[in-house]
Amino acid sequence: MSFARHPRALSSALALAAVALCVVPLASPAASTTVGSKKLPAARAARAKPPARKPAGYHPHNGPAPADEYFGRLGMSVLGVRSKVKDLGLDADLHPQHDQAILNNALWLEDAMRDWAKKYPFDKWLPRYAYALEQMYEEIPGDAAHKRAVKQIAYITAYFPQTLYGRIGRAKLAMGVPVPDPTYPPIFVGELDRLALIDGKVAPTMPPGAVPRPSPSPSPSPEAVDSAVPAPADTPAPAPPSTAPAP
Repeated sequence: MSFARHPRALSSALALAAVALCVVPLASPAASTTVGSKKLPAARAARAKPPARKPAGYHPHNGPAPADEYFGRLGMSVLGVRSKVKDLGLDADLHPQHDQAILNNALWLEDAMRDWAKKYPFDKWLPRYAYALEQMYEEIPGDAAHKRAVKQIAYITAYFPQTLYGRIGRAKLAMGVPVPDPTYPPIFVGELDRLALIDGKVAPTMPPGAVPRPSPSPSPSPEAVDSAVPAPADTPAPAPPSTAPAP
């Protein structure tokens, strides 16, 4: 028996199918979405947003900076800063004609050191490197290098006041930062000596004028000396004037 011969049976089957669809509606893929392990309606899922990330606060580290971390806009490592300080110092000694280029390149060093100090302010290598850079500024003649030396000393005294480098910086600021004399030959610092200063194997010395000297005691006046020194005991006393009448 076919549905073509019995239209009433076909109508009954279609009616049953319609009733089943009304009782159990099909859920479309866009009607619901999954958030985690729960299903939410599409309207609620559209309003659901991921939680906003809180901005990371400033948390400086207490220890030294690792060797594989990079600082500044050039991305310089700790060993890279050390090598650059040494190379620029040697270039300043051997090639005075490169002074302006040396000052320009030193700006990237300062940028890396400032970023390094922001993240690892208690790193003991920092004041040594900063002081070695300041020493190089002092060796370069000209107002530009002198201003950079003063600025670098002010930075050292502000950020590392309890270190030896901070105390020497305060003494230099009180006395006046030295300026190279053009009449004298430039001071040449060898590579090993410069590395010893950078690595802290040689401690910098306090400027001679910054060491307080004991003031000499005031010398007594001649009148005080005469009154304080007694007359010798064997000195004869002066004879009294004679009162005998003249003949």
